[in-house]
Amino acid sequence: MSISPSRTKQVALIVEDDPTLLDLVTETVESLGHEVHSASSQEDALRLLEDTMFDYVLVDLSIPLKEGRFPRLEIGFNLLDRIVSLPDARRPGIIVMTAHGDDHEFCRRALLAGADDFIKKPFDSGKESPEQAIKELLAKRQEARAEASGARYDAGSSGESAAGDAVGRPSGAAMDGGPPSIHLVGTYDRRRCNMEINGKELLLSEQRFRLFARLAVHAKRAPGQHLSLLDVPEIQSGTRQALNRLRKDLESQFPGFWDRWIRNDGHGSYCLQVPSDSITYDADAMAAHTELLGLLLK
Repeated sequence: MSISPSRTKQVALIVEDDPTLLDLVTETVESLGHEVHSASSQEDALRLLEDTMFDYVLVDLSIPLKEGRFPRLEIGFNLLDRIVSLPDARRPGIIVMTAHGDDHEFCRRALLAGADDFIKKPFDSGKESPEQAIKELLAKRQEARAEASGARYDAGSSGESAAGDAVGRPSGAAMDGGPPSIHLVGTYDRRRCNMEINGKELLLSEQRFRLFARLAVHAKRAPGQHLSLLDVPEIQSGTRQALNRLRKDLESQFPGFWDRWIRNDGHGSYCLQVPSDSITYDADAMAAHTELLGLLLK
């Protein structure tokens, strides 16, 4: 695999089967001083993703499976799934280039599938240009990495007691390198539910919070055992999509957590691999989630 720890250039992959558009986007990326690789099919893109660590991918979802085949949107969405499933340390940022930019359902589907942003074709030179989208994406990723580093530093350097009305909450955050402390709160803030990892507040949609809480409850009651998510009521739109959305949300707020602490058995079952005493909860706040609180109190 081509990975250089000392590289200074951003490395981009462009997936586009239209030669004219490929040339246009390549010029834009090169003008930013970034290294460019290109693919015109899913097969070519996967080969490059296996060999090279990319900082970001610009992808047209209407691509063929192989060179010379007919392009189809489903091929592009399958590629998107493959990129999103890469380990977090290797997962590039994803910008979808699309002629369906006015189709809100298409854009929603792309974002839910794991895209970070999308830009409409034909491109303009303003707010929705490839150059602007790339700069914004890289800035967001840099900010997320800085926040994660700060959270790890705070977790490792804090030795203060976390006294309060939390039920069984450990004093102090987990040291860097050890298992994280997870505190389920569940109160609503702007229609999102809050929780904490190593003292850092995370906000999740109610569905994603309840799904994560299911994993946490199971880890507390049956440490090391996998939970089948096929019948979990919090999942309303399919296990894979729900897990991808939860993973993306957690990764954006606490990078590296999912790959390090969540395991799956390849058959629809998942395990949050932390000690049971690392998981605590606020009983008063969790009363809003009656079924989950009942499981915690068993």
